[in-house]
Amino acid sequence: MTRRHPPRPFPAALALLGALACDRDPKFMLEKKPIAEVRHMGFRQDIDDERRGNASFDKAVFTREGNYLVTAYPGFRVWDPNSGALRRTINGTLDGNDRIVVDGTFHRLLARRGDVAPNSPLAPGLGIWDLRDGSLVGTIPETDRERAIPVGTTAGGGAVVIREGQVETWGLDGSGRRQVIAPPEGLRFCERGTAGTVTYNDKQCFELSPSGRRLAITAWDPEVQPRVIHSLLVDLERGSVTPLLPSGDALSQGIYGFAFSPDERTLAMGVFEGMWLLPLDDKGMAGAAARGRFVAGEHKRNRFLTPMTFTADGSRIVALGDQLQVSAFDAATGALVGRITPPFEDWEGALRVSADGARAVAYRFVSDILVVMDGAAGTQLGYLCPYFCNRFHNPVEVAFAVSPDGRRVASGGRLGAGIWDTDADTLVAPLEDPALPPRRPRN
Repeated sequence: MTRRHPPRPFPAALALLGALACDRDPKFMLEKKPIAEVRHMGFRQDIDDERRGNASFDKAVFTREGNYLVTAYPGFRVWDPNSGALRRTINGTLDGNDRIVVDGTFHRLLARRGDVAPNSPLAPGLGIWDLRDGSLVGTIPETDRERAIPVGTTAGGGAVVIREGQVETWGLDGSGRRQVIAPPEGLRFCERGTAGTVTYNDKQCFELSPSGRRLAITAWDPEVQPRVIHSLLVDLERGSVTPLLPSGDALSQGIYGFAFSPDERTLAMGVFEGMWLLPLDDKGMAGAAARGRFVAGEHKRNRFLTPMTFTADGSRIVALGDQLQVSAFDAATGALVGRITPPFEDWEGALRVSADGARAVAYRFVSDILVVMDGAAGTQLGYLCPYFCNRFHNPVEVAFAVSPDGRRVASGGRLGAGIWDTDADTLVAPLEDPALPPRRPRN
């Protein structure tokens, strides 16, 4: 899980092209017309080579507070999210699908140590790093067989991890372990992995609430095959674990992610046929399923819905459906507010949503472009062309992150790295790493 694979074209898109070549003329793909309303086709001519940032990364995240941009691989780079200036480098690493866990209030990063040899006694474990000076504040030990999975941080200065099959909290100040919560008897908490969806996104098999008080998580019984998935709510203040769906809790077709409303009164849970909107009371206990509201998915191929983010006022929720279908629903009624469905040949890619739900940004593979959407209205606002776009070629996935208010996007790739204005489609600042060679001039 620690080996990094080089970027490669989305396999399903290539399979689609091969299949079409067998039964119809593929010229509609190879001669695909550019998007008319996008003023760029190929390299942007309004940006000089000197402003094509040379930073290299395959993951990125803004802190919820908006005071840091952190990119991963090789190592971690900490950037000023406004000026694009490189603040410092942290010699850490990630495992597989582990998320980048950062906290702008306590100025912390959770990552594995990259400054020691893999066989060193110091190597196994997560490091707690200070984003301000790059120093190592503390460690969370682990073994080769039981890796610690970073989950998030709490308002009280705790780091939440899944470790040795349990949910634990550790002090972000390096003070050690604070709490251990075991799963129900016979079950095992999910340990890693994205939510079960075919479109790339940031969702995992767990979700920490905004305050860090509650954790929605899946669990499974290792002795039961085929595997069935249980959905659980962990109260990190009380140390309790309760089922989310008292009746029919075990689901054979998986959970497609969670999202908490800003006030933590509603939990959205994606399932194979759609999405549950479950009420939570003051104790954090989910109400009976009969008191929740079910939103049915409507995509013709698969009906799952992945809840991404609630808007800041909690009135809307952005959900991802199959083939990059992005929808906005009324959180109180479950009614559809708006929906953006990509063209048939351009349905592969990735989705990121701002922390306040104001903006959803999708990378579309075939047109090699970022599409900016209004999260509350479920409507398209425009396009973002990060150095190169709107031209059929052999693209690779563009790594990108969306700022907390959705007004900025940080993108990286072989053609350039920078911070962009999502409203104006303009470059705010290139991301330049002095440790790396400059970009080669484009042909």
